[in-house]
Amino acid sequence: MNCPNRAVHFFDILLIITNKLILKNRLKSDIIRLYLIRGGLSLKKLMILLFILTFLFSGCAKSKPNKPEDVKADENIDENNEVKDDKDKKEKKEEKIYEGEALDTLDKDGIIEVYSERVENVRDNETKEKAIYKLKDFEKVKLLETLPYGWFLVELKDGTKGYVDSRYIRTKEIPPHDFNVKDKGYTLIFTHEDQTLKIYKDGKLIKETIGSSGLWDHFTPRGIFRVQDKIKLYGKLRPSRGKWFYTPRIKQGGKYWVRFSGVYLFHSVPFTEEGKLIKKEAQKLGQPASHGCIRLPVEDAKYIYENIKPGALVLIY
Repeated sequence: MNCPNRAVHFFDILLIITNKLILKNRLKSDIIRLYLIRGGLSLKKLMILLFILTFLFSGCAKSKPNKPEDVKADENIDENNEVKDDKDKKEKKEEKIYEGEALDTLDKDGIIEVYSERVENVRDNETKEKAIYKLKDFEKVKLLETLPYGWFLVELKDGTKGYVDSRYIRTKEIPPHDFNVKDKGYTLIFTHEDQTLKIYKDGKLIKETIGSSGLWDHFTPRGIFRVQDKIKLYGKLRPSRGKWFYTPRIKQGGKYWVRFSGVYLFHSVPFTEEGKLIKKEAQKLGQPASHGCIRLPVEDAKYIYENIKPGALVLIY
């Protein structure tokens, strides 16, 4: 029941007057009666009125506001939201699964070795004893970690874990890693999604250009690499950069090549054996087009050749 403030004030005033006039007996009883009669009230009527008002207002004062009926429903909604939030958090915490497939686009024998540890030279006689399993082309593996330089930690179907050279794993996404733009020196980052190469020096972006990665059947490996120095490749010590190369098998050559993983290079758009630009291939910059290397405009390939030294970090996503 609601109580108007005006009624409460009237009751308070009436009590004060009554206390002063009657309870404390500061005036004579005949004067009190005269005052009340002139006001149109007898003492008896006044007492009855006071009793009624006291009963009504005291009941109002003691009454407490009822709890809205929809509060309980709101509490249930809050509880449901909390349960939903907990479920969402749990789902977010679930580990994301990264998968790749074995594919040998280099030696074409369809066998990819899984090692008990990362090795220096893949497929050398010295490393064969460390092979614990042989994957076949298109065999699926779970990717656990992206490791330097050019490795994945994988899990086989039986739960066995081992290391695979990332040049033999085709995947669209790699497990996250802690390698990023270096504070000192050069870092090269190529992204398949937008076919873009970004070059950083001392943590600052200094150059950005479009490129062309390998076609799906001749994929460019993803992972953590570095610009290489002289390496042992197919039993011979080979240089890791040059001004020109030509590959008779595909009838294409290129300028200003720099090696980042075995046979995989940064180099210019293709040229003929006579050194003429193949315009049709050059126009494919910005989309996958190569046999696995990363093609670049001539001036950008030249920049890497002249400025990026062995050891520079290369990240391919």
